[in-house]
Amino acid sequence: MRSWRNAAWATLSLLAGASALTGCGGTSPAAIRTTGGGPARAYDCVFNVGTTAWTGAYGTASEIGWLGNHQGVITCLGGTFHVQNGIDKNFGFGIYTGTPTTWTDAGGYLPAQVTTFQHSGASVSITEFADKLVLGGDAYVAVYSRVAVRNSTNHVVDGNPNPSSGLVSLNSTPNVVQPHASVEHDYVLAVDRFGNDYPWPSTQALATAGGFSEHFAHMRDFWNQQLAGIADISVPDFSLDDAYRSGFIYTQIARSGNDLNTGVNGYESEFSHDVIGILTNLFTQGYFSDAHALLLEAGNVVGPQAQYQDGVWTYAWPWAIYLMKTGDLSFVKEHFASIKDTARDIAADRTGPSGIMGSTNDIDTQGYWTTDDYEALTGLAAYRYLAERIGDRPEAAWATQQYDSLLSATNQALDTTVSRYGLDYLPCSLLAPNSANRCANPEDANWTSPFGFGGWAWNGSLLGATLNGPGISLIDATYAYGFQRLKGTLPPDTFGGFPGDYYSTAYNAGMGSAGLASTAYRDQGILSYEFMIQNSQSGPYSWWESSSAPSASTPWIGKHPAAGQGSSPHAWAMSQANKVLLDSLVAQSSDGTLIVGRGVPAQWLSDGTSISVTNFPTTDGKRLTLKISSSGRAVSLALSGQSPSGHVLFELPSFTNDIAGTSSGSTNEETGTVTLAPRTRSVTVRLSGALSS
Repeated sequence: MRSWRNAAWATLSLLAGASALTGCGGTSPAAIRTTGGGPARAYDCVFNVGTTAWTGAYGTASEIGWLGNHQGVITCLGGTFHVQNGIDKNFGFGIYTGTPTTWTDAGGYLPAQVTTFQHSGASVSITEFADKLVLGGDAYVAVYSRVAVRNSTNHVVDGNPNPSSGLVSLNSTPNVVQPHASVEHDYVLAVDRFGNDYPWPSTQALATAGGFSEHFAHMRDFWNQQLAGIADISVPDFSLDDAYRSGFIYTQIARSGNDLNTGVNGYESEFSHDVIGILTNLFTQGYFSDAHALLLEAGNVVGPQAQYQDGVWTYAWPWAIYLMKTGDLSFVKEHFASIKDTARDIAADRTGPSGIMGSTNDIDTQGYWTTDDYEALTGLAAYRYLAERIGDRPEAAWATQQYDSLLSATNQALDTTVSRYGLDYLPCSLLAPNSANRCANPEDANWTSPFGFGGWAWNGSLLGATLNGPGISLIDATYAYGFQRLKGTLPPDTFGGFPGDYYSTAYNAGMGSAGLASTAYRDQGILSYEFMIQNSQSGPYSWWESSSAPSASTPWIGKHPAAGQGSSPHAWAMSQANKVLLDSLVAQSSDGTLIVGRGVPAQWLSDGTSISVTNFPTTDGKRLTLKISSSGRAVSLALSGQSPSGHVLFELPSFTNDIAGTSSGSTNEETGTVTLAPRTRSVTVRLSGALSS
């Protein structure tokens, strides 16, 4: 396991827990603003009218910023960044000319983006990040940039960064770099005032508020402190570790105050079902800072906004996860009336044939969509759980009756459609085959929409809901149907995209979440997450809502889309990806049962490998740590921290029909489940066959 929180950085250490650096004044040389030409036009961030999003060269876009800033900063290939907040200008460096490039997050996950390339034989890196600072009592976000030129050649190199005009220089170094020497040019720019209208800081104030290294250390320590509050993972594919942490940070940067915006670019707004998904994942991970304010803001979003009705129907879901994880009954009781109102909306909205949910635009096309009924069922299951926990028996009974009634109506409608049209899959519409709507296109990822958003098949099980009907029995068949249609058109483990960019989507990993309730596709969420990392990043761990096939001409080394649309990064999609990743390793059920390893790929169990989750929130404020390790034909689980409140189900896909014995607990060979008592701290499971190598 990598000690990521102690990543080696040659920077200054600051006091632990500090949330912002404060300008200290003091004497310094007169500060100056740069007057250079900046990046070539080809490497600008440009507003794409067609997608209504800022986009860099070769379809790139990402972000840097600070938790809760008013508007994050858009970053593009080549070290160019676009500042919003009324400044509305690109900044960057003309030294970048599109030679082969790497573009990564510092340390693998920090919101400090590092662009590296060659220039006249020298190695150049551009590092950019944002930090919060307080000057004269006013809070700002500032972007710090460093252009480092390392000349290992035997000749002199002209290393002029050619910065955009308007940056504040933090040091004075020569542009000419002697053989076997290095120079670093540092800059700062104020970019955000947290929604306030007080004056921007002066050039001198920025120049005297600390240097690049000092602010880098502060930024690093702040985000590591934030990450320390949530469950952390360590898996054999280290890129997933980094994507998981980066996704959490990007979500906090997209956030504007307590508004859980989907992005800083394109979708710089709150959308009802997006907010529900983002908040549910944050609670699943164990992030409870500002939880009360975030829950109340979610209520503001689902109330007046009629864009996506499913956000109203699933409003109870994050409340249920919050209560399960924290035990905060008093706050839930205080606001139960508003939750009750959204549950009543579910009943009122059952205006479709035979009592199914009414027609909506929830997949951006009008119809009686299967996903709507399953999302409403998820909402009712969450509401029933809440009612039971606060002791409201009449409401719990009402929720149970509504749930059973809607499930029956949904099953009847689907059974009729499947039988009438001879279908071997779960259709996008309750009333028609996929050939009759947008899902006729095999590359339209909406063919997975019955699994999407609320993820009833999996998340309903965690809420203790009754699960039956085609939504359960056809999971495996639907994945097989969809992937078969894409065979020969798209690579394995992508579900397609959306109109205009049909290659993949930021939702790709989340679309595998129903696999956790399947037989043959339990690791699909992880496999599809790995596909995203390997094939469709439009910025470091940043994905457009919909993206094209990889570019054949981009200087960014690796496979990266030629174009995309929506928002990149996309906070709701990242929440789905990180939830399915964490759920695949460990998940908490409302009855106290802890489910371990249900989506772990077989190839992760080669001899000597290990998988761990630390600081995982279980129930009522408790946390635990777990480690899965393998040796020979044996797989071991070790638990530490506070004991779970229910039994532990250790059920790796590799266990199915292959358990030879166990050191503790009882086994179910057919399902591949080892059931452990709550206080069991370790178990070793012996398999009949060899582990994957």
